[in-house]
Formats: sequence, structure tokens, C-alpha cells
Amino acid sequence: MTTEASEQNGFIDIDSETGTPVERDRLYRLWEENNWSAKDLDFSQDAQDWQERHTEQQQRAILWNCAMFLDGEESVTVTLAPFLNAAPRYEDRIYLATQIADEARHHVFFDRFLREVCHIGQDYRSTLSVTHPYLPWGYKQVFTELDRVSDRLRLKPDSLPLLAQGVAIYHLVVEGMLAHTGQHYLRDYASRTGLFPGFKEGINMVARDESRHIAFGMQLLRELVTSDAACRAAAIEMLDLVLPWAAGVFMPPACDWNYVTCLGCSPQEVFAFGLRSIETKLRRAGIEPSEVKALVKIGYADPPMEQADRLVSMIEGHIIGTDEEPCVNEKSMDALFVSMACVADWTRARHPRTPCAIQWVFDEAGPRYLELRPGETPQVGTGKCAQARLTLHCSAADWIRIVTGQLNQQRALFTRRLRPSGDMKLLLRLPHILPA
Repeated sequence: MTTEASEQNGFIDIDSETGTPVERDRLYRLWEENNWSAKDLDFSQDAQDWQERHTEQQQRAILWNCAMFLDGEESVTVTLAPFLNAAPRYEDRIYLATQIADEARHHVFFDRFLREVCHIGQDYRSTLSVTHPYLPWGYKQVFTELDRVSDRLRLKPDSLPLLAQGVAIYHLVVEGMLAHTGQHYLRDYASRTGLFPGFKEGINMVARDESRHIAFGMQLLRELVTSDAACRAAAIEMLDLVLPWAAGVFMPPACDWNYVTCLGCSPQEVFAFGLRSIETKLRRAGIEPSEVKALVKIGYADPPMEQADRLVSMIEGHIIGTDEEPCVNEKSMDALFVSMACVADWTRARHPRTPCAIQWVFDEAGPRYLELRPGETPQVGTGKCAQARLTLHCSAADWIRIVTGQLNQQRALFTRRLRPSGDMKLLLRLPHILPA
């Protein structure tokens, strides 16, 4: 889809790595030309489809998805105001004012659908409160951080690095990765099944609005990170913080993937779409995925479906996206050690100048090792390595905590939860080779 064709139907091309930037004035004009009413949508057939054409599992899945959208739209309607004051140009402020109006309209759309079709709540406040139990841990972490950044921008509206962080989490992660992925699969479900005609009409217009928002955010972030090293560092710091939480937004209740599959897609497809989305938009915003440690850990250079499969295994093992205790199994440990090899490859300049191997001997899982060879891609394996320079004894659960930053390596050593033998100099370098 070309940019010209996209603009003709109101959509901005946000999925191409080489899309042409759209002028601020054009974004504003598209907002005027493509206004729509959330109050005029007809949900009468949707209500009938809900009662007659959906299983209880499908109803739960739709509620779970729409609950996050409803709460998210309400949240961003409020949190965007400080961004408007912090925007460097007057035309940016004018455009952001239209986005606030869009977010409020999106909230009205999801509120109407949940109340009139799903029979959730009696008014704005009650419907919003009923949806809170549906919100995953990862979702709450991301939006709590968005609130924090918004509050800081309110106090320091002249801080460009802080604005870069805000745009990174708001326009690229929340809108460009999470909302864009959810909208894609809900639109696909309505189109494929022919159900929910009112919802299909509304979600298409929501997606059109969001394409303008994301296009604006990519352009603004690119301007910030390519002109100011402090903005670049701040944006990448924010991405490394929130992307592991963002993975948990797509983790269904009790990690029951039926919430995803009952709507006609696999969890791997959902995660692959989200990963492609954020990686593409980062490049458009002037940041390479190789600069973002959180994406390095997933193996950004691998095909998206491979990254997604690894991510699903890590979620099922409670390695990422949740605050639950690690659930150690061979599949999740396989994914973890491939992730470690990706990180070790990223930090190759910090490796010893001679070949070496690090051995892990776990209390409740099979042994594993990591081989480092100068100039070569690090390799991981299962079993015992014949000539390990450093051996680490610990529980697999504690190693997961160390790798994810929940347990400090030094504290683990002092408390004997991590018991090393061999080259202690290599042990001291380990946090630089495998940073949490």
C-alpha cells in the first residue's frame, strides 16, 4: 500500500520501513476529513451475534481484549495532556489536541460495545470498573510507567529527553505495538466471520485514527533521537524497561491460550505481528532494533515467528511478562539459553580474548553451558562441558531471577544462592557479558 493510496482512504502507511513522512498539516487535515461518530454506530446485530453466535470461551476472549482497550483509551485520554504542553512546535500541539479527542471517542466506542452488546456495566464509570479484573500484570506495569512519564512531563515540559521517553512508550509501544496488534486481530476476526458489523465499522475507524497517531509519533521521535544523543539514550532506556512488560499484555488469564486460539489465531502469530510492528516502527523512528537490549534478548535478527515461539516459551516459564514465580521446564530453559546466546553475541566486545566456556549446574534442571570464542557467535548447549573455565551452581529459578534482574548477582553470591567455582575474574565479568 503506497502512502498516496493510504491517504486516500484515511490510513497512513505505518507498516513499511521506508514509508514517506506525512506533514503535520496533512495529519491534521486527515483528522478533519475522516471524523466519525462513536454514538451513531448500530450495534443491534452485534448484540444478536453475541448471544447466538459465540461460545462462552469466545465471549471471555472478546471481553478480555475489549477490557484492555476500554481502560487504555480512558488512560491515554488523560495522560496525553502533558505531551501537548511539552511538544516543541506549535503545530505539534495542535495535532496532539486532535489525538486527545480521538482517544476520548475510542473510549466511547468500546464503552458502548461492552455495555450494549456484552451487557457490562450501566454507565461509563461502572463499565470501566467491571473491566479492571481483566487487566494483565504486564498491562498494568506499562500503563503505570506511562502515568509516571506523563506526571514527570507535567513538571518538566522543557525536557526533550523526557519527551522522547514519553513518545517511545506512548506512540511506539502502547499504540504502535500493543494497540496496533490488538486492532489487527479484532478486525481480522470480524472480517473473517462476518460477525459484529457495528464493531467492525468502529474498529476500522479506530485503526485509521491510530495510524495517524503512530505516524506522528514516529516522525517526532525520529527528530528527537537523530538530533540529540541524550534523547536517543533516554528513548532506548524506556524501551528496555517497558518491552518485557509489554510482552505480558498478550498473556491471557492463567496463561490459557484458548483466549487467543478461539478467535482464530495462534499466540505465535500474535507475538510475531507485535514484534514485526515494533521493529519496523523503531527503524522508521531512527532506532535500530540492535540498539534495544530487550529486543536483542528475543533474537531480533531471527524470523519473527522464531522470535515469537521463543517468547511464548519464556512467558509459559514465567521468565518474562509476569511477576509470578518461575516455572522451570526444558522448553523455557531452551528459550532462555538461546536468549543468553543472543545477548552474549551483542556484548562480544566485552568477552575474554581467549576461548572459554561457562557451565551451569542446576538444582532442579539439567546442566547447560555457554561457549565464547573470539570472533565467533556464542554457542549454548545442554549437558556437561569438558573444559569449563567457570562453573555456576544454583537453582534454575534463581538463575532466571538473575538474568531478568529480579535477583542481583552479588547478592546471590553473598547468600550462597549462586555458588561459583573456577575463574573468579570471569565471574566478575559475567554481568558485562550477560547484562540483566
